[in-house]
Amino acid sequence: MTAARTLQRAGQRVRVLEASAVVGGRVKSREQSGFTLDAGYQVLFEAYPAVQRQLDLSALDLVRIPPSAAIKLGSKEELLGDPRRDPGVIPGLLTASSLTVKDRLLFGRLAASVALVPPHTLLTGPDEPTRAYLKRMGFSDRVLECFFAPFFGGIFLKRDLSTGARLFRYYLRMLLSGPISLPRQGMSVLSEQLASELVSGSAITFNARALKLTPHSRGVSVTTSLGELDAPQVIVATDPPSAARLLGEDLPYGSVSSTYLYYTADAPIDPQFRLLLNPVGGLNNTALINNAQWLSHLIPERAPAGQHLLTVTVLGNPELDDAALDTAVRAELSVWYGVRVSLLRTLAVERIAHAQYPQPPDYAAHLPGHATRWPGVLLAGEITSMSGIQGAMESGEKAAAIVLGDLATMSRPRGA
Repeated sequence: MTAARTLQRAGQRVRVLEASAVVGGRVKSREQSGFTLDAGYQVLFEAYPAVQRQLDLSALDLVRIPPSAAIKLGSKEELLGDPRRDPGVIPGLLTASSLTVKDRLLFGRLAASVALVPPHTLLTGPDEPTRAYLKRMGFSDRVLECFFAPFFGGIFLKRDLSTGARLFRYYLRMLLSGPISLPRQGMSVLSEQLASELVSGSAITFNARALKLTPHSRGVSVTTSLGELDAPQVIVATDPPSAARLLGEDLPYGSVSSTYLYYTADAPIDPQFRLLLNPVGGLNNTALINNAQWLSHLIPERAPAGQHLLTVTVLGNPELDDAALDTAVRAELSVWYGVRVSLLRTLAVERIAHAQYPQPPDYAAHLPGHATRWPGVLLAGEITSMSGIQGAMESGEKAAAIVLGDLATMSRPRGA
């Protein structure tokens, strides 16, 4: 969407082939039984530089999400987060057993270290696993397992903190330097805003799956599910597995999957509106739940009147059928909620095979560029930058810049 809109605004004739009936890839929502369900659990970091450039945030009807979390310890919980924007976490920061006195001091040091430099510089320099970086700083094992592993596991979809520390610091900067938000009407409104000019100009063909690219002397022929078309230039902007198939090239890293369960209840089982973290999840295969949130507490419009919406994140794709997975997740929720878990009704189970790609230390040194082996064919998408909205949007900007000969955008550092 970003690449196409940039090109169209520059006077280029653009045709977007959208394989589905809606735009946005994973950044989409759907209505089910009166509930608005995003594709997985997603939030928007308003501080993303590409978001600042490309989106009219004031038109998205955004709801701010507290930059904090409740660590679930059985039926009890401890609150941690940014006290500047969520004063309610201050008692937890002072008394929580999930972090030591030293951890409290190190949080301030860590925050200052990422706040005092331009964001894109955090993506350069030596790299190491995030766990090793935090241990080297002196953080305790307790806070790593109770907070860092489930909180950043929800961002990187890998709870073992193996993601590169450079990327960890960049995301921490985004968390600390701008609001975390959700559109009231669902994440689809981000994609729809980007696509609005293209849709009104009839530049998008829906339900048109690209099947094959054939370069020739005049450009590229594209075989689609609706027939053939020719173009002087093609930007392949899709998920990495699909891009690899179209380009006939191996793209690095593979896929990280995730699974989401959506529940509803007639009664408010838990009044907590903050992100819920499971300190015993994932890492040692002792639990399924990594994090969860009662989204309807923050955005009542996401559920019908009198209903409550809970989204649960399970990392990976468990080898259980949906019914067995639901039963296992309910058993874990019962540790938090006791017999009240019987009040939950299951709305849906969603499995996303490619939610991200792994981003270990120094992964960026092996990222593919925008050029491909074929003249006239460019690659765009998160695979050229970082997995997520910032990576996808800045990649679209750069692919369009190559077509337009825009040197300033082409030379913009990753993450800037």
